[in-house]
Amino acid sequence: MNISYIKEIRTNFWWISPAVVMFFLALIPTLKYCYPLSWDIYYHTHMAHLYLEHGFTYWDPLTYAPFGRPIFYPPLFQYLLAAAGVLFNQDILTVARVSQPIFAFLVILSFTYTTYKLYNKCTAFFAGVLAMSTSLVHRFVLPIPENLALMIFPLSIYLYYRSIKDDSYRYAVLSGVLAGIIFLAHALSILILVLVITVFTVSILILKRKMNLKQFWIFLGSTLLVGSVWWLPLLLKYGYIFLSPPNEVVGLGGYLLIFGVLSLILMPIGGYLILKRRQVRDLLIITWLLSLLFLANIYLLGVDVLSERILTFAVFPLVIMAGLGLDYVRTHFNRKLFYSLASLTVAVAIFSGAYYMSNTEPLVSHSEMDIAHWFKANGDGQGVVVSSNYKLDPTIVAISGQPVATGGYDNGRLNSLDIGKYTSGNFAKLDIITDKVGYIVFDGGMETPPYSTVVYENNEYKICRVG
Repeated sequence: MNISYIKEIRTNFWWISPAVVMFFLALIPTLKYCYPLSWDIYYHTHMAHLYLEHGFTYWDPLTYAPFGRPIFYPPLFQYLLAAAGVLFNQDILTVARVSQPIFAFLVILSFTYTTYKLYNKCTAFFAGVLAMSTSLVHRFVLPIPENLALMIFPLSIYLYYRSIKDDSYRYAVLSGVLAGIIFLAHALSILILVLVITVFTVSILILKRKMNLKQFWIFLGSTLLVGSVWWLPLLLKYGYIFLSPPNEVVGLGGYLLIFGVLSLILMPIGGYLILKRRQVRDLLIITWLLSLLFLANIYLLGVDVLSERILTFAVFPLVIMAGLGLDYVRTHFNRKLFYSLASLTVAVAIFSGAYYMSNTEPLVSHSEMDIAHWFKANGDGQGVVVSSNYKLDPTIVAISGQPVATGGYDNGRLNSLDIGKYTSGNFAKLDIITDKVGYIVFDGGMETPPYSTVVYENNEYKICRVG
């Protein structure tokens, strides 16, 4: 057998193996539960059904009913869900559940491949392994648009780096096209990507004073061109309806879990190397990390942010720095120390990943699924469902197609019912007719409201038909 071919197999083994391990870890909750782990997936399942029924549309009549709302969630992931359901002739929730190990595999694979191309196989291997030791590993398994973005995110960043390193417009275009695909899948991710690339570009201009800015403008133009396929008609038709998300703060202890103790211990060694060399690839990693740490803490300036979602993207540069630190031990210290640290890192990472996966449960309970299936079997498909627990609405609409008074993702909401009026029982007969309310779902201990009859209940909820 050709020696170079054997060497290539060995090299590929190092950066691919963390993704393979992640695949098998993700099988633990996938085989344990018969429906997807994510709560978000029910909104996306509903949207996939909507696109299958109505084709290309910008209007969702079934959430925030009876008013409906324009669709402000980019549709690529939902179209892929719908296509997979048709292709494999399977229920979309089944497709989502089965795809969980594939998502986990591809998120880690994309990251380790990028790290390998930036540095070497050992750094890629250790970075991939350390990524599995963080508490956010439970997010990598979720079949959601953010993870589709996470698969593409490192590749887009790497291609932009190559465009600068090789002074190549072609790589800038490719990077922008991938970023545009992210723009069609997950809006927060594209904002994070553009921030990282902008800060990286500025740092090169300041520290290197040598860069052709055309690459940046080509990247940005390509991103907007691809993204405009969906966003431009939407914005021209409805403008931009943005509702700020609730603030989500991560405390100091949260950082230890999110980044992993081992990564935080090893990161300063890699950080020292990066600051000492300040090569273009090193600037990429440090600006990637620092820009997202700043963004995750911008709530200190009074801006509401989803800190944990942002820190998901910051895990990657931090574990790359930790991987560089471990690789430095390999090349500059005695072998016994390196093998001890490497063995400990792999063992802790696999144990941590297995622990997090074993303790990952679906965010929708059996009782909530039971309520949704009742509507599938018995709902009239017309009366609006008002729920005392907002978590129920995406599940109900995804499984039964019954219109709901909220519906998960908030952006695009123009009008909404007064939920409190119905859950408190402070409504009149005319309100029911005007608002087209057909059902109210209560927590089990709440009193039955006027003008209603209990038609079903389980150990957590009861359904009242009104009218």
